[in-house]
Order: sequence, then C-alpha cells, then structure tokens
Amino acid sequence: MTKLMANVELVIFDCDGVLVDSESIINRVFADTLTECGFPITYAEVTRLFVGKSVATSIEILQQIYGKPIPSNLLDLNRERGIVAMKQELKAIAGITEILQALTLPKCVASNSSPRHIRLALELTGLLDYFDGKLYSCHHVDRPKPFPDVYLYAASQMGYAPENCLVIEDSVTGVQAGYAAGMTVLGYAPSHSDSSHREDLIAAGAKLVFEDMRQLPSFWESQNLTGFGF
Repeated sequence: MTKLMANVELVIFDCDGVLVDSESIINRVFADTLTECGFPITYAEVTRLFVGKSVATSIEILQQIYGKPIPSNLLDLNRERGIVAMKQELKAIAGITEILQALTLPKCVASNSSPRHIRLALELTGLLDYFDGKLYSCHHVDRPKPFPDVYLYAASQMGYAPENCLVIEDSVTGVQAGYAAGMTVLGYAPSHSDSSHREDLIAAGAKLVFEDMRQLPSFWESQNLTGFGF
C-alpha cells in the first residue's frame, strides 16, 4: 500500500454511520414523518438527498423540492420520534468499540448532527466515555459539512494541525469536508454499501475506503504508524 501519511496525531470520527448505526433509523423516521405531514418522500430518496447533511441544509433542500416551508412542529415531531426509535434500536457500528479501546492516540467527534443528538447516540451505545466530552458539532461553527469548518474547529480545540489529523467518514459530504480541511480522510463503506458509494467517497477525496472497522489496525501497520494497542 502506498504510504498516505507522515504522522497522525489526532483521529477525528464522524458520528452517524461511523460510530453508531443510526442512519437507517434517522432516514426511516424522517421519511415517515415528512410523508404523514404532507411532504411525500421515500426512504431511498431521503437517503440519497440527506445522508451526511445538516438539518438546516436538509430543510433548505426540502423547501426547494416542495416549494413551501417546512413547519417547525414537523421538526419537533421528527426529533421526538427519532429519540424513541434510537432508544429502541440504536447500536454501535460493528467493531468500533474494540477500535476505540485499542486506539491510544487523542480522538474526538466532529459531526453535522446537533450536540444533543451526538451525546444521546453515544450514551445509548456506550461510546460516550471514549471521547471525554470532546464532541464537536456543526452548531459550533458558521457552516456545516461539506465545508471544512467543523473539522478545523475540532482540530483547533484539540490543539493539532490539520495536516496531522486523520478523519474517518462514511458520507460524501463528510469526506469533502475533511479533504477541504487539509486532513487525510479514510472512507468507511460497509460491505452492504453500493459499489458506486465507494467510488463516490474516493472521488470526494478519501485516500482509501474500507468496509470493516476492524481493518483499521492493518491500515495503521501498513503506514508504519503508532497509536493502536493491538
């Protein structure tokens, strides 16, 4: 494997789809709520249009599609339903707990989700303590992903230069953000992902794409990096 990095000092994880298997839950609830409230849309359309995007960006897209504003009570209803569904169904991404246990480098989360959502998702899956409160949201910056703001903010708050940061992302939007921040980005695409998604992640700036979190130590070894306790 071609060497991709000279040094890694900080690992930055996206949240939804990287740490927690939440996107199918979120997308299903959003599609159902929109449809019930007079904005008919399918699960597949929600997945295609909104994965990796902030709520604000998603609302802008919806308003363009339907030509009318999305009522605020719809968002409140969707949020309440999403919390109920997450409490019943949410699980950590397979293998991520072992990776977080073994990773000795500093790490943090940078997400387009709200601070409340990030914390709840990590609490429900038992992952919160691995990050020691180092949770960064697009709500902390002016612009969400695909702009680099939240990644640059996370690196600054953690005290590391962008070029020494490694980002783990599963969405094109997130990869674009990490790449724009000047960081090395690895794309995560589970084996059930469409093959075109892997290609899209590479086109967006991912240096490589992997399908199982347990492959990360092999990547580390191939790069002669330190930071895993395996």
